[in-house]
Amino acid sequence: MRLKLLHLAPDVLNKSHLLQDYDVRNIFVRKKINSRWDKVLTDVYYYGFIAVIKNKIRLKIIIKEVAGGEKYFWSIIPFWKMNNEGKKRLFEGNLEED
Repeated sequence: MRLKLLHLAPDVLNKSHLLQDYDVRNIFVRKKINSRWDKVLTDVYYYGFIAVIKNKIRLKIIIKEVAGGEKYFWSIIPFWKMNNEGKKRLFEGNLEED
């Protein structure tokens, strides 16, 4: 499902003018240090953007940035279902796992 929606990711980033979600975590990330790969505890930033495309498709795009590195695409999440109480959505708010 996510691969089918991947072509809409640039549209979401163009139409979403505000940052909807922001999360910072300290996690172990593989980095190349002195010609070898090590796991280093580093700040990781997640940015979430939500937009409605073609007046019917609501998508969330997550961009990941490891401290000192470039931002890159992390995930695309469709938003279409809620549970019986109308509270639970497809994504939970944890930007690393969504």
